[in-house]
Amino acid sequence: MGKRTMRKPSHADASTRLRRVRDLASAGQIAVAALALALAQGMSVATLLTVYAVGAWGLSRQLPPSPSKLSQRLWTLAVFVALVLTFARTVLRAELLDAGVDFLLFLVVQRIFNRQRAREHMQLILLGALLMVVGAVVSAELSYPVLLAVYIVVAVLALMLNNLVAEGERLGPRVMLELSREGLAQGRSLLSATFTVAAIAAVGAVLTFLLFPRWGVGAFLRGAMASETRSGFSDEVSLGDFGTIKEDATVVMRIEPLHPRTTQAEVTWHLRGSAFDTYDGGRWSTSRFGETGELMRMWGFTSLAPDGSPMILRGPANAAVPVVPRPRPGMPGPDAVFHARVTLEDIGADVLFLASEPLAIKLLPRGPIESRARLRSGRNREFRVSKLPGPVRYEFISRLNEPTVQALRRLGDIQPEPVVDSMYRAYLQRSASLSTEVTVLAQTLTRDAPRRIDKVEAVMQHLAGFSYTLTSEPTERVVQGADPLEGFLFDSQAGHCEYFATAMAVLLRESGVPTRLVNGYYGAHYNDIGGYYTVRQADAHSWVEVHFGAPGWVTFDPTPPQGRTAGADAPLWPAASELIDALRNRYLEWVVGFDLSKQLQLLDNLGMRKPGHHQARIAWGTTLGWIVGPSLLLWGLVVIRRQWRSPRVSETVALWRRVLAALARRGYAPHASESPLAFATRIQVEVGAAGATLTAFAARYESVRFGRPPSPAAMIELAAAAKRTRTEIAAAK
Repeated sequence: MGKRTMRKPSHADASTRLRRVRDLASAGQIAVAALALALAQGMSVATLLTVYAVGAWGLSRQLPPSPSKLSQRLWTLAVFVALVLTFARTVLRAELLDAGVDFLLFLVVQRIFNRQRAREHMQLILLGALLMVVGAVVSAELSYPVLLAVYIVVAVLALMLNNLVAEGERLGPRVMLELSREGLAQGRSLLSATFTVAAIAAVGAVLTFLLFPRWGVGAFLRGAMASETRSGFSDEVSLGDFGTIKEDATVVMRIEPLHPRTTQAEVTWHLRGSAFDTYDGGRWSTSRFGETGELMRMWGFTSLAPDGSPMILRGPANAAVPVVPRPRPGMPGPDAVFHARVTLEDIGADVLFLASEPLAIKLLPRGPIESRARLRSGRNREFRVSKLPGPVRYEFISRLNEPTVQALRRLGDIQPEPVVDSMYRAYLQRSASLSTEVTVLAQTLTRDAPRRIDKVEAVMQHLAGFSYTLTSEPTERVVQGADPLEGFLFDSQAGHCEYFATAMAVLLRESGVPTRLVNGYYGAHYNDIGGYYTVRQADAHSWVEVHFGAPGWVTFDPTPPQGRTAGADAPLWPAASELIDALRNRYLEWVVGFDLSKQLQLLDNLGMRKPGHHQARIAWGTTLGWIVGPSLLLWGLVVIRRQWRSPRVSETVALWRRVLAALARRGYAPHASESPLAFATRIQVEVGAAGATLTAFAARYESVRFGRPPSPAAMIELAAAAKRTRTEIAAAK
């Protein structure tokens, strides 16, 4: 076999390797920024994977030294078309961030396919920074700060590598070769410098964040980013919608009871959200004939006033709850009141959720942007809000205790059957899609029920024999075109909460009882770590409200108890889920919701504001302590790091250095190429009486250092000689 000759590396080899590492760093920071934006729901998973695939293809292509004129013209035309489309989407569809993100991603692809020079990579780094800024605007997830830390490191590394390449391109191939070789050889030092610069940038970012509070999230958010709607909370609801989300453990709201302080067992709340008055063909909707009511601001809260009178009254001066519910006519009191604070995630709907019978509500904006949100009343006693996308915080006061069956029966014994007023006729509408078989069933069930509560109990008892299931298939009757409710009532007699609630509402309407269907959540799960209750998407539920005349609307839930909640073990790892949710709750409060009030609260906690002053007067002593203390700590760490990184010397060398230090104070120093003994011999006469001692010590030092390993006794003698030499040098004239 012939000898294999080794090819000598050319100028292009080292520079190509450096450029390849630079390419990977530039693409890496784009990949991290795109992932952060995708996790914030700023782009779809399909878009993210497409960007990754096209970017990987572009990186793998061998680029010419310079782009051709034809390709430049085509790319310029493509960018112009993309810009026009972006402008059109912004103006016509108000999709500012959606269109902007798509345009940024297109520019990323364009730069990857035209990255011959260092300036194109600078543009890639700038595009990555813009994507991270967009992610900061739209993200309320814990993943963002983690990815931000990774991004800072990768972006700094890309900047440093690109600077090396840019200098090489400016100074020519020969310098490029040396820079490439040195840069690749000093990889460890380069990484160390990268982490140092990234740490400095991170500290600067934190200080900027603390000193300049943000206004709030979603200032410009419109379009597809804000259009996601959770099943069951839209303007219309079809039978079967809730069955698709009963196994989704995503947390949708957190409830912090303010008064009374409930225990973990007291979580059987019906959290009321949307209400519907019209059923037809398996779909509930809201008509223009449903109950309306104005909103009235009273004592810092906003109350519903369905009949022109607010549902709340001023509470006692010393009461924990500022307002109390207006008494129900004909019902015994007093009423139990529940006061809580809620953080509601953005579920893509404008409805707010309140426990049991909602009375009053108060928005808690976290900044000037969120303060633009406005409460408005929906039909059927809904509380709705016009707001920008993102979580919303509010307080509510509700009446927890519903009228009991016994109280309603006693009321029915005293008063005649209430006449359905014209404003409640909408809740008696019959669906044209239902057959007469439904009417016959309703009349049969309520034939011996003279009072309204008796009719309710008769229907509830009939549905109690049905089974709860999430996996119900259409029956033959439904396949042939019948209403889905009839398949539930007459064939399968099995379904989930929407079927039970719809069946009860429809059967009572067939019997002359006004009803409406309500969607919301049932129950809650206590988070021991965070000290609050969480409501998950799996807790979505439907129930029925029945109108009883003077007492008003009363809640009834025909769904079997085992089908009302998803259970306490909905997450795969409950303990880990509680910890993550508690961290995210703190993140929402102190990062996403960090504003001027949070800044002042933080200053108070750190003792950096003078107590008793409403204005931000600084306690300079404490403030300087917080500034100087960490600065000294950082300086100490730097000194320790330098000492730790400095090369360690042997005890023998340390003794010689002490003698040299004594000579240096007298103005003597060895030449660079001078041995210890030669140095001592040269200055022997100049140091006078200490010269002989110095020469003897230098000879012994060279013997110990460059000879065999010294014994402990020899080291003791050398140390004594060094001390004697330093003493005589100091005493010499």
